Amino acid sequence: MDGQHTIGIAGVGKMGEALVRGLLVGHVFPPARIFVSDAIPPRAKEVSAKHGVGFSETVQDLAGRADILVLAAKPKDMASLLGAIGPRVKKDALVITLAAGVRTSFIEKGLARRGRVVRIMPNLACAVGEGATAFALGKTATEHDALTVEEIFGAIGRVTMVEEKMLDAVTGLSGSGPGFIAALAHSMIEGGVRSGLPREVAYKLTLQTMKGTAELLLIDGLEPMQLFRMVATPNGTTEAGWKVMEARGVPSAISDGIVAASARAAELASEVAKAAHR
Repeated sequence: MDGQHTIGIAGVGKMGEALVRGLLVGHVFPPARIFVSDAIPPRAKEVSAKHGVGFSETVQDLAGRADILVLAAKPKDMASLLGAIGPRVKKDALVITLAAGVRTSFIEKGLARRGRVVRIMPNLACAVGEGATAFALGKTATEHDALTVEEIFGAIGRVTMVEEKMLDAVTGLSGSGPGFIAALAHSMIEGGVRSGLPREVAYKLTLQTMKGTAELLLIDGLEPMQLFRMVATPNGTTEAGWKVMEARGVPSAISDGIVAASARAAELASEVAKAAHR
């Protein structure tokens, strides 16, 4: 990344701070070229001090200085954020929105066509350089902007470009996914404890099993059920456990949960649009 460019992150909640951490871990920008701001200034000051990055007192100041502006506000707060920064955004800025369900057309209209808009859906694993990010270009965004997004987010995980209509499904899958996987890890740990393991042992084994399985699938290019069949020998332990999970409806419940999360992302877009017209 060009060392002369500055990146501003408007909104440093969990995802905004995760992005700050990832940019530093991936050496994407030097700390002096990263600036943060938040609707709650003490929060932005806290993140600035914690990570050694720059701080802007207001989102307006942040918008005026950032070559790449990341909008990490919640969907319900996006309309007011756009109203505050619209006149200050650089005309040639790349504006990256993280808000679930909020369409690029909504951002473009709110900025009165200032800047070029890209919508992305990263996840919290960006903080440790293992994020899963998908993005879509707005009407005025260019192929060069796509390369910029791939360079930034490719340095902190895996990134892929999709059509914008797919981003609600991305939100339900990889955006919400860390929450689902963490809850699954909790249940696996509980099962280990109930089976006689100390909690710290169950914790370490569960998380390493998850991490190792994901790496094995990615590196070997296996379909997940291929790997399942490799592990699940007839009348073995995996088969015994899987029969219980199938009987309890776990596989279909997980799939239905992804669909429900994706549908909620689509609903958010409607709610944001309605709120903007009130």
